[in-house]
Amino acid sequence: MKHVLFATAALAAVLYAAAPSWAAEPTGHVGVSYAKTDIEDLEADTWAVDGAVAFDLSGAWGMQFDGSIGNTDYDGLGETETVSGTAHLFTRNESYAIGGFFGLSDVDDSTVWNVGVEGQTYMANTTLAGSFSYGQFDDADLDSWSLNGEARYFVSDNFRLDAGLGWTRLTDGDDNVDGWNFGIGGEYQFASAPISLTAGYTHSTLDDVDVSADTFRVGLRYNFGAGTLKERDRSGASFNGGTNLNGVIGAIL
Repeated sequence: MKHVLFATAALAAVLYAAAPSWAAEPTGHVGVSYAKTDIEDLEADTWAVDGAVAFDLSGAWGMQFDGSIGNTDYDGLGETETVSGTAHLFTRNESYAIGGFFGLSDVDDSTVWNVGVEGQTYMANTTLAGSFSYGQFDDADLDSWSLNGEARYFVSDNFRLDAGLGWTRLTDGDDNVDGWNFGIGGEYQFASAPISLTAGYTHSTLDDVDVSADTFRVGLRYNFGAGTLKERDRSGASFNGGTNLNGVIGAIL
């Protein structure tokens, strides 16, 4: 637990430092999560710290940085450490946001990168978001194409429900493998403190190799710079481009 708390504090400091001194007050979150994954007959436990920070540049332009550090224990058979980070550049108004991103991940010294475009559209109590990206698994000599969509519904300003669907194609020469994932979840922030609880479920499959995984996740977050979850969604750190590929990474490496 001491290592988790230290990593959480270190990640928070890095995210705060990412915002330049001349930018408006940054908004975002930092937290810790636990996930239980069933992969066929194998179980995996993952502890992770993650965070995101967004800030205005000039005019309608902004940037977001997000990252995570995780350790996965595959039922005592071995452990995998994953470090990932993504930078986003976007323009946003009261109706929509559009931008691009570049991400890097290191899985036990195996490097994965991806680049893509993403967007959001805002309605009264609903946000629709999507992203499209291309990436490479350098050590495995694999290319990837990913398409991801998400709907976020705000029951109240501090209670959000999510549903998402993602597709990834992995290509090695003339050989292709398609991966799918579907997830539901939510986040609730307490009225008395900027602390929120997260929970979610994701089902992932790699069709052509007949592998599937079910993941249940819970987490605790500290939120800064935005008064409510809905405010963070519309004006803060709310971009998820690259996360679909990160899910595939966890399923195959």
